[in-house]
Amino acid sequence: MAVRTAVPFLGRKEKLRLHCSYGKAHPPAFTLTFPDGSLVPDQVDTTRSCLVMFEFTNQTIVLTASIQAVKDTSVLELVARETVTHTHARNYFRVDAATKIAASAILEEETKQELPGWRLDGDTIDLSGSGVLCSFSEPLEQGVKAKIELTLPTRDMEVIESLGHVVRCRKIDNHFYHIALHFDEIDSESQDKIMACCFELQRRYLRMRVRLESINAA
Repeated sequence: MAVRTAVPFLGRKEKLRLHCSYGKAHPPAFTLTFPDGSLVPDQVDTTRSCLVMFEFTNQTIVLTASIQAVKDTSVLELVARETVTHTHARNYFRVDAATKIAASAILEEETKQELPGWRLDGDTIDLSGSGVLCSFSEPLEQGVKAKIELTLPTRDMEVIESLGHVVRCRKIDNHFYHIALHFDEIDSESQDKIMACCFELQRRYLRMRVRLESINAA
């Protein structure tokens, strides 16, 4: 089964997003097999968790796992630690998307000089026209309103701005939180750009999945 994963590497704060194939083992263990040349075994940081994303027809499953061993130049052995499941939104389908995102405080003009602001920079896990699931190093309380700056994973890397709120926040690991944000105020043009990006990403992943399944079948 073709999946996407975020692998921690030594000397890199951000995890590297890679395509790979999921392999069964004795639960909760499993393996990930990478195309030749995409994995650098001696640079994999086995002290940090790995993020694995499974895309199904009506659901995306995000799995956090610990790396038990780097078997060779293309295989990782892992043990599942935490599963986060979220169903697709009714109005907009969700697609696996790894890109930059920032959330910051919304302050009224008269309070800007009185109240300290805050800003969190992180990465998205999935994206839709109505909201985004992302990972941040610090938590945000449910219901908190935020200014959202989303960098579309397209050639132009356009930044979309909107106002939204925190739908849910879940602690996954130390300094690692899954936070779902809903777009409350977003112009129609920006929303159309997000949806166009989602469709393009979905086509790209389907092509990659076909290639990986063909390689495994050979």
